[in-house]
Amino acid sequence: MGYRSPPETDVIVELDLYSGRPNPRWRLDDETSRTFRGLVADLAPTTAPPATPPGLGYRGFVVTDGAQTYRIFGGLVATGDSVLADSGRTLEHWLLGGLPERYEALRPTVTQAMGNG
Repeated sequence: MGYRSPPETDVIVELDLYSGRPNPRWRLDDETSRTFRGLVADLAPTTAPPATPPGLGYRGFVVTDGAQTYRIFGGLVATGDSVLADSGRTLEHWLLGGLPERYEALRPTVTQAMGNG
């Protein structure tokens, strides 16, 4: 019997957009999950406080990777007690680029909000 590596931890992406109804959520496949982890690993820590999203409308992405949660908004990635700098908003743009087809109608709203945020 050959050795099989353990399955990857599910990475769940939530587009934090709605108030009063469920936000769009989707699971990343294993390859895309590894890409996400690599992009996060490339970010540098910062002493900036986490970005404060608005009360209504687009509030970034919340990504859950096992026990780790990332709030990605406004060029910053908050996770646990640390904040990572993403001044080019690479992760936000990358996550938006992977928006599932069933949520494609939301892209213009998010793109506009990101341009203003």
